[in-house]
Amino acid sequence: MRVLEPRILKLLTFLTRKQAWLSPPEIARTFRLDGESVSSRTLFRWFALLEEELGLAYFPHPRMNLLGLADVHVNIQGLRSPAVLSTLPWAYSFWVEVGLDGRAFLSQDYWIPGSSLKTFHDYWMAAKDLGLVQTADVLPVRNTHFLFSPFHEVIDEDGLVDIQEEVDNEHFSGLLRTHMKEHYEVRVGDRIAASPLVIPLVLEHLWRHCSSREVWEAIRAKGASYILKHARGPFAKAMRKEGAALKLLQEQWADLLRHFNDVFLQPVVFWPPGLLRNAPLVSFTIRVDSDERIVDLADRVSQRSVVTAVMPESGTGGLCRMWCNPPNEQLPSVLRLIGDCHRGPKPPVIGVADLHATRKATHPGFLGFDWQSFDVANSAWRFEGEAYLDRLKGLKPHPG
Repeated sequence: MRVLEPRILKLLTFLTRKQAWLSPPEIARTFRLDGESVSSRTLFRWFALLEEELGLAYFPHPRMNLLGLADVHVNIQGLRSPAVLSTLPWAYSFWVEVGLDGRAFLSQDYWIPGSSLKTFHDYWMAAKDLGLVQTADVLPVRNTHFLFSPFHEVIDEDGLVDIQEEVDNEHFSGLLRTHMKEHYEVRVGDRIAASPLVIPLVLEHLWRHCSSREVWEAIRAKGASYILKHARGPFAKAMRKEGAALKLLQEQWADLLRHFNDVFLQPVVFWPPGLLRNAPLVSFTIRVDSDERIVDLADRVSQRSVVTAVMPESGTGGLCRMWCNPPNEQLPSVLRLIGDCHRGPKPPVIGVADLHATRKATHPGFLGFDWQSFDVANSAWRFEGEAYLDRLKGLKPHPG
């Protein structure tokens, strides 16, 4: 079978539009292809194929602010010491991009404990003062939201994208509109605080596995001692019986999934960059005059892209970062939308991801968010801000 055949793309479309994270048996109960059901065994096989052949992943995207983490984007120009990017081990995304002026710049995204945002900002100001970077623009943003076009309508079996007609993405623009109206605060939410083991033990695996079965197999393989070393206080007492550790962890996770909308933003289907051959990754940071304009722009961009990610500024400055992957023929339309919606004296920051340069420049130390930095006993993150600054001051800028 071909991996991107229409029936698999229909499954992925279905998953993005269900506000839940479904296991194959749960999917089998509700998913239909031309009125026919699909067995759990087939779904398990499809998921394995998607992960092994394409690197696709399906996972629930948490409300990061309710994990006590703020999403922060950093635009870096004139990097003179790559160690700047690996000294601060909280990044989850790294890109080399090329602006419309032909100049390359770096984009790195971080999850930073809310109480450490000032220290994080100080880190980059120090990097600039020490001559380690030319500029570093730090933009705290709200949780990333995704808008997905119906995959089976816009992607063919060879991984080529063709968007000729309007697609219905109202489900996602409605989600974004609702979330934009909600109160935003970076803190450890009540449900997370009641299930703290989930953070260091389950979430770290969700970024590597696409099925709940693999998550539990990975944790089980490490043994009960792996779970117990994170469980202190009342949790340790509750897990003294044989088999109790994994059972309690599974119960905590199941409870969070039952309250999906309280803990998660949406389910996400992750498409590895470059998989869709004629759909480059384009990012832009613009200034808009209202939240509704952000929703409207996101919806219109998503009509011309397979995936659109939206990161509104968490403050009151009116900035918003987005990235999308339109097919080549839709790129001029996306650029016109950006120009029409941008407000402010400075032009928007637009970049196209250079996949070759990104692969060449990426170092393992640039990425690798450490979920183990979460202190289960105190429901707080360990952020060694002063130590990061001290290491930074020991770096030397490279010539050139």
